[in-house]
Amino acid sequence: MARDHSLLDVGARAFRRLREAHEAQRELHERRWLRQEPWLEELLHWSYDGETWRLHGNRLPRPDGKRRSVTRGGWCPGVGRS
Repeated sequence: MARDHSLLDVGARAFRRLREAHEAQRELHERRWLRQEPWLEELLHWSYDGETWRLHGNRLPRPDGKRRSVTRGGWCPGVGRS
């Protein structure tokens, strides 16, 4: 029974690592995409600089919300410049 429990633990840890790796890849992909479309920085958005959330931009985004100017983690290209 202890062996079954340890196999479940190993499987859960492996799944968690895969999920974390996928989330990191998605964040990097979103950052690259935002760097290729710098005009999105003009859209009003909240970004996270590691300590606080800050409001950036000066134009209202479209009401359908399809264009995002930050990653899911809150990063935007302007964080390092402000």
